[in-house]
Amino acid sequence: MIIMDLEWNRSYDKIPLEEILQIGAVRLERMGGPIVDTFSVFIRPCVHKKLNRTAKALPELQRALNSKVRFPAALQAFSDWCGEETVFADWGGDDFEVLRQNCAYWKLSAPKPVQLIDLQAAFSLRVGTSQGVALYRAVEYCGIPASFTFHNALNDAMYTALLTAWVGPNTLSLLTLPKEVRRLADSPEFPPQPRRRVGPYPSLMAALNGRSSRRLACPLCGEPIWVRHWYTAAPDRYYADFRCRAHGSFLCRLTLSPMEGGQWQGRLAVPEVTPALLEDFGGAIHAGPLDCKGIRRKKRPRNSSKRRATADHSVS
Repeated sequence: MIIMDLEWNRSYDKIPLEEILQIGAVRLERMGGPIVDTFSVFIRPCVHKKLNRTAKALPELQRALNSKVRFPAALQAFSDWCGEETVFADWGGDDFEVLRQNCAYWKLSAPKPVQLIDLQAAFSLRVGTSQGVALYRAVEYCGIPASFTFHNALNDAMYTALLTAWVGPNTLSLLTLPKEVRRLADSPEFPPQPRRRVGPYPSLMAALNGRSSRRLACPLCGEPIWVRHWYTAAPDRYYADFRCRAHGSFLCRLTLSPMEGGQWQGRLAVPEVTPALLEDFGGAIHAGPLDCKGIRRKKRPRNSSKRRATADHSVS
């Protein structure tokens, strides 16, 4: 696995290029494993005539200005160092796109990884926030000694590598899930909730639309909430996400089974959110929602601008 970081100059001239000033990278045996090799190259800027404020503040900017290496040679050295590696990661998801942009400008082939991992997004999931966490904040949060200067590409890649020990493979698997599922990773902790009996109802649809199936409460404050639609994970297992105005989003699970005589009964639970539960819910979302009885999806009014113009004309 290669973890890379870039420093670049955003200019305000007519050339739309984030010009790379340094490529830094480390090679890991595995997520959370030891660093087995490092790479760093400073690149002399030759596209933009001026440096922006962020570039001017880089602690080792002078090394880039004094470098005799231009981007094509730096890319070749980096590609040779990467070898056959196919998994790349960065902090924030921007670095590899900037690398591609520079390759396109110089008419060079960019590396083609099989997997790209945004470790900032993975870390945010791990600590339970939907906000992007700055690298230095993550280092501080994890109690990692700030032994190296930030905003040096190699140093930042090393810090990112150390943070992989906090992420883990289960968190990485969540990155592929829809946003509706990932936001549930922010669910606050709450006391264990008792499972509630549902039914019996005369049919499956009656069970899904029944009051005892759809009536929920926030597990922290008790605010009453109604399920608006279900997502089918299996013929006997349904999920719904619901939101408390004060405490955020939660997930409920409804399990149903047929009885003799065609009736249906089951159990309703608000379980602790785990990676396995989110993966199951993610699979259910792909099938689309099953709206509860009486729920109507809002439709955007057609030709609203035309009606507005007509109304304005009639008033005048």
